[in-house]
Amino acid sequence: MRAYPLWLRTILFLILLFPASALPAEFVDHIIAAVNNEVITWSELQQTLGLNRAVGGGAADTVKVEAETLQGLINRRLLVQEARRLKFADVSEQDITAEVDAFKKRFPSEKAFSDFLAGMDMNVQRLSRMLGERLIVERFVRKKISLFVRVDRDDAQQYFDTHPAQFNGKQFQEVYKSIIALLAEQKTDQALAQYLSDLRSKADIRLNPLRLRDD
Repeated sequence: MRAYPLWLRTILFLILLFPASALPAEFVDHIIAAVNNEVITWSELQQTLGLNRAVGGGAADTVKVEAETLQGLINRRLLVQEARRLKFADVSEQDITAEVDAFKKRFPSEKAFSDFLAGMDMNVQRLSRMLGERLIVERFVRKKISLFVRVDRDDAQQYFDTHPAQFNGKQFQEVYKSIIALLAEQKTDQALAQYLSDLRSKADIRLNPLRLRDD
């Protein structure tokens, strides 16, 4: 069987994955996934990895981390699509500007912020889009999922009684609110995982079989 060079295999994959009318006029990036015909590119993955490091000091970029981040991007794209379909994507320009300003405060100077963007091959508009999508997802999850999570006093009491080592002899009333918050977060995570599972089962998700890294 003839072995095609990497660049040609990439083009052939794109032709099979997307009809000619769906391709951008100028292809300048590698498409690594498509979610209901919305593409995720190599540069978007790399920028997300950089953003995650800046926000949370994430682990070094390994094949495993890249694969996990790609799955997170797919989940985010699905949630943004669903938020827009249900008209829950109520994020204003002022909201996004506030997110960008808050992110900039993580850097000691304007130059450090500009250097970060340059290092990520990213501009402020691209950063605004990424932060805006994250905000859409946060609000969507709060309205669609968290709002319907219920944790009552009996749930909290049961958790308190079955996890005594976590509370160092404190009384139930002292830790009641923190237990409620913990259980609500756990139930929200469970509900979100189920919601995403349902979305993914109905979605058209395609991954580029070419390796993410050229190791």
